[in-house]
Amino acid sequence: MALNKRMGITTGVALVVLSVGLLGQPPAQAQSSPTPTQCEQYGDLLDYGIIGENGFNYGNNSEINGNDIEGSGNTPTPDGQVDIVNLQFPPLDPSTFPSNMTGGPDRTNAQNISAGSYGTIETAKQGNAAPLVTFTGGGTYYIEELILDGNDSEVRMAPGDYFIERVDMDNRSYLNIEPQGQVRLFIRDYIIGNNNIFMNSSGPVGDLIVYLYDNAYVDLGNFNEGNASNTVINFNGLIYSPYDTTSVTLGNNNNYQGGILTPGTVNVGNNTTFNYGPEVQDELLDAIGCDAQASIHHLRIRHPQSIVSCYSAVVEVLACADASCSQLYTGSTSVDVSAGGSGPSWQGGNVVSSSGANATLSFTNGSGVAGLRWVDGGTATLSTTASSPSPTAPTQCVDSSGNVATNCNVEFNTAGLIVTAADGQSPIPGAFAAVDFPSRLRAVRTNTTTGACEARLSGQQSIELAVSCTNPVSCQAGQSYTVNGTAIPLNDAGASLSYNTVTLNFDSNGSAALTNNYTDVGLLRMHARVSLSAEPGDTSAINDPALQLTGTSLMDYVVKPYTLSVQALDSSGQPWAATTDTGAGLAAAGESVSAVIRSFNANGVVTPNFGNEVSPVNVTAQFDSVAYPLPSHTNADASKLVINDGFSQSSSLSGAYQSDDLVWNEAGTVNIVAALPGDDYLGGGDAFERPSSPVGRFYPDRLVLLTGQVGNSCSAGDFSYMDHNAATLDATVEARSVGGLRLYNYGANYNGTAVLTSVARNTPADTAADNFATRWQATLTDTWNEGQLIIASSDATLQKRADATPDGPYDTVAVGLQVSSEIDNRGFASAQQTLTTQSGDAVPLNDELTFVYGRLALDNSYGPETANLPVALRAEYWNGELFVTQTNDQCTSYAPAELAVVVYIDPITTSAGGSAGTLTDGTVGTSPLFWNPPTGTPDRGEFIFEFNAPPYLQYPWQDADGNTFNNPRAFGGFGEYRGNVRKTVERDLTQ
Repeated sequence: MALNKRMGITTGVALVVLSVGLLGQPPAQAQSSPTPTQCEQYGDLLDYGIIGENGFNYGNNSEINGNDIEGSGNTPTPDGQVDIVNLQFPPLDPSTFPSNMTGGPDRTNAQNISAGSYGTIETAKQGNAAPLVTFTGGGTYYIEELILDGNDSEVRMAPGDYFIERVDMDNRSYLNIEPQGQVRLFIRDYIIGNNNIFMNSSGPVGDLIVYLYDNAYVDLGNFNEGNASNTVINFNGLIYSPYDTTSVTLGNNNNYQGGILTPGTVNVGNNTTFNYGPEVQDELLDAIGCDAQASIHHLRIRHPQSIVSCYSAVVEVLACADASCSQLYTGSTSVDVSAGGSGPSWQGGNVVSSSGANATLSFTNGSGVAGLRWVDGGTATLSTTASSPSPTAPTQCVDSSGNVATNCNVEFNTAGLIVTAADGQSPIPGAFAAVDFPSRLRAVRTNTTTGACEARLSGQQSIELAVSCTNPVSCQAGQSYTVNGTAIPLNDAGASLSYNTVTLNFDSNGSAALTNNYTDVGLLRMHARVSLSAEPGDTSAINDPALQLTGTSLMDYVVKPYTLSVQALDSSGQPWAATTDTGAGLAAAGESVSAVIRSFNANGVVTPNFGNEVSPVNVTAQFDSVAYPLPSHTNADASKLVINDGFSQSSSLSGAYQSDDLVWNEAGTVNIVAALPGDDYLGGGDAFERPSSPVGRFYPDRLVLLTGQVGNSCSAGDFSYMDHNAATLDATVEARSVGGLRLYNYGANYNGTAVLTSVARNTPADTAADNFATRWQATLTDTWNEGQLIIASSDATLQKRADATPDGPYDTVAVGLQVSSEIDNRGFASAQQTLTTQSGDAVPLNDELTFVYGRLALDNSYGPETANLPVALRAEYWNGELFVTQTNDQCTSYAPAELAVVVYIDPITTSAGGSAGTLTDGTVGTSPLFWNPPTGTPDRGEFIFEFNAPPYLQYPWQDADGNTFNNPRAFGGFGEYRGNVRKTVERDLTQ
């Protein structure tokens, strides 16, 4: 596939698009589609995958494709044996970095950055939130510097081209591609990263290509989470440069999937793991815009070794693309075949022309089929005499199983036994394991005049039958093959045959019906024999039938899986029963898990020979749908299923092909469907059913705080009163995969999402006796949406002590988040939980709170009966020793309606007056509240009054007589000034 097609660009050369009015410079051209010569060069390079022509240095215990890297040279080769190569490296396009295009506005923690020219784009620490930068993609970027500052920093790049001078990545930084597509990084100077760097960790390997210009380098630190026990891919893509001044350096424990191709140097540390299999190679070749190169390695003739001459021998010629014929060359192919001698003739199938024993076949999908007849009988010798294109190795011959080499001869007998399909003429079609299927055994001889088959037997006969396993070549213990209910011995390929006798009734055409049933799968060959009296033949030159008629099935036939399903494996390698909204989860989203494609017969029993085929069946698995949650998010699509390691024969489970690197980059349970190559098992067709198989549940790897801060209830005074449920707590928490992707499925339809609580701690540290664990209160939403929990609480407070004893003030109260419950016990990464409290560690929010124990207080007030009597109301707080005026209070409101007479000591009548307002520096100021002069007679006297304080500013007052009350009270008096006869009506219990 051409590179421009991968990027959604239909022109032959992908042009860089620059936003109008940026610099007025002509746009640079991005790497164009390679020429055929360049594709050949890329193909040669990618045959090795990892090349540092000036030097390849590796640390202890490093491996590639599961093979230990050994030796010295400049490439480890895909099998681990270090070799020396000297190859051509195609140039970069453009050949020089467009430095005149970089420069422009800087961006920090910006979202949805559009294509254009920029100075520095960076993530910056936001307290304990995870820094994030995102690009819209769809164009070309020119950037002076990309900086990921702070742990868990992430840059989300949309598909496009990025010309960047320098990239600097902090510990545990992520470069993710979203949405899926190809990102190409053109680097002028360097990419440097500290430890635990993740680049395209969860995407297809062809989605990330890094091009290095002259003197550029890549230097990434250790992957502390990587080694043999952790298969998480932390770099996934291709690093390429044609300059011998470039270098690529990786620290210890990195898990690298993809290629590194440079004429410079490659240095990797201890425990480096490279994954570079054929699938990766093909995807990278496709990613740079080249099609995989193919040719015919050799021709392979597949044929029966003997047949009754009234039948055509089915001969198939395969155009093998490799030595094992595991792949076919599917290009246009024409092959001339010969059967030798003058008796045989070709007919049918893919024959386009024939003359006697010679014919020309035109291939379809890598093979050509023809029927070979020789009515009079004899031995035909098969060969290929010409081919277009020409193979690079000699022709091979194999028997009808396709696995056993032969001498290329087909013996045509004039009489014998043959097993066919139910029609008596055709090969037995593919059948299903443990399902009855019909066939016929024919005892015939050839009428050499007409070429027709004539009956050789009729009536009831005792026939010996045997079955051999030809692919796989060994039959499995415990499996059964029956004919008409009678057990038939199963024999390994090439072994001396063991027979069993079955009584059959032959009709007038010499045909007997067979009902077969086989509990396993594979390619089979039925053998039959019967002893008869000799009879003379019609022509003395032709051998008469032997005293014992023998024969086999017309062609080897296939019994295939009834059910082909996908199963995940648990940590002990056993099948995992998928879960949805209940039960234990399987693994974290983005974590590599092992899975098998397993074959079952119609009885639901594993077919153990599935997986033992001579050439492994290239089974695959693909996304079908989301099983849970439902409905799922639209982002939970096929792009989230990544199978980095193809399926190969399982070493621990029978009847299975296994992959140890299946990744689902979403939360929930995914439905996966198994597939056979070409929907075909050994030429016998597809399985009866390939149901959608649930795999999961996958849960968040961790929760990440994106933003978070707290605010005092009295923002003007920057403090909060205890018991005042009005402090604010805002936070955005995101559920992430191992590779740092947002998990959109983690929402309202996902049962057991994380429930968060908040905790508080003072500095200097509060003690257990201060009881912050129960006194701190805040209502947090538990409603997740599209992988995020957005908290906007406005009722946070530190409650007063249960016994109402004043304490504090608490001037620096830090608040953090904890996970109180989650179905899979998922939570924040320990590195984020830096706030230590009496309730355990938590992820701290930005800013701090100040809590004080507050109350409202009144002073006694006396004045003449002819004037308003002012009310002196103030806010107080406990300073640790006594109550003092809270001069920071600019928030508490008051109103005349909150004043009330408790009792008239003298028979006067008054009412409250004034205007509503808010305290200034903790007091009501100059007489905004007052009592109106008494009306009527008498107009002099005293009374007790109170102010209706909000609950958080009430206090356990007590008067001189021991009476208790919560609102502040005071004496008021109209008339003669009473001096200090009454100082106060309240007495603070603490004084």
